[in-house]
Amino acid sequence: MSSSMDSEAMGADGIEAAAARWFWQRDRGDWTTSDQVLLDEWLAQSTAHRVAWLRLKAGWNQAARMRALGAGVPSGVIPEPGAWGDKRFLRSRAMSEAPPVSPLRSAARELPPRRWKITRLAAAASVGALLLTGAYLAHVGFLSGDRYATPVGGLDTVPLADGSQVTLNTDTRIRVELSDRERRIELDKGEAFFDVAKDPARPFVVYVNEKRVVAVGTKFAVRRDGDDIRVAVTEGKVLIDRAERSPASARPGGATTDVLLGAGSIAQTAKADVLVRRDSRPEAEQLLSWRSGYLMFEATPLAAAVAEFNRYNTRKIVIRDASITNFPIGGNFRSGNIDAFLWLLEAGFPIDVQHDGENIVLAAR
Repeated sequence: MSSSMDSEAMGADGIEAAAARWFWQRDRGDWTTSDQVLLDEWLAQSTAHRVAWLRLKAGWNQAARMRALGAGVPSGVIPEPGAWGDKRFLRSRAMSEAPPVSPLRSAARELPPRRWKITRLAAAASVGALLLTGAYLAHVGFLSGDRYATPVGGLDTVPLADGSQVTLNTDTRIRVELSDRERRIELDKGEAFFDVAKDPARPFVVYVNEKRVVAVGTKFAVRRDGDDIRVAVTEGKVLIDRAERSPASARPGGATTDVLLGAGSIAQTAKADVLVRRDSRPEAEQLLSWRSGYLMFEATPLAAAVAEFNRYNTRKIVIRDASITNFPIGGNFRSGNIDAFLWLLEAGFPIDVQHDGENIVLAAR
């Protein structure tokens, strides 16, 4: 395989085409160790490459499985439910004396070898795509749906078919629907960072209750707190508006809830109100430090720091004394290393750490 594949423009279609060429090359019969090294390097370049490769392999395997299930079924006959493998649909002894010829191989007799390989690959991919719409594949892992979630303390990056990527923070749940008109994400719970592929014809829209965050090609995060949201933009521009327009959505004086945010902006909503802090790049990066597994605090009240740690850990911290809630906390902490955080609290502040069942209690010392 030529190394020029590595420099190919990789939109969603380009990645799928590259994966298909790798698959065809490996199936030719002259696959070498050097070819495998190049394939491994290509797969390691991005999650999108690996997903495209796995999707193609799954389509091929499902095509083979369906051919096996349908062995002996006459052309144009659809077996009744439960009839797969019924002897009525098996080849007779006379028919089995001659090696069965699949429709693909029959058609291949009219094609040169190279063209036949590509045709077979395309047919398998088409079969895989059709199977995705059936209930049969409703139970097949990563191909089965558009819902993604992380547990408490979890972190995951999901590549989307349009080339975008979504990074899910702790205890987050989203639903994804990509159509010809809109790329729709419903943030049911938690927080996610969106690296959006440019597609002016299909806005990328994150829905939280009646609120929408609309982008075309940009990078931003949305955190859900009940029906309100916090948006941090690191690149490009996004628009916050209402999901449904109505007279009730208008603000006094003819204003609306529409707010345009540029890079470095942070917005927090409270019902119909929106508070915006612009030119806040350092703060935006601090709010998004969770992507690298850290929590960053700078003169953060202890109560707020504790609330952040509780998002990432099943062992919850409880502040017993109101007198310590405003102690200023600064530094970088691993979100899952709650013990180090507690040790530093005891060492640096007049705070006593007590363990009470599943909870950790902080009290004045």
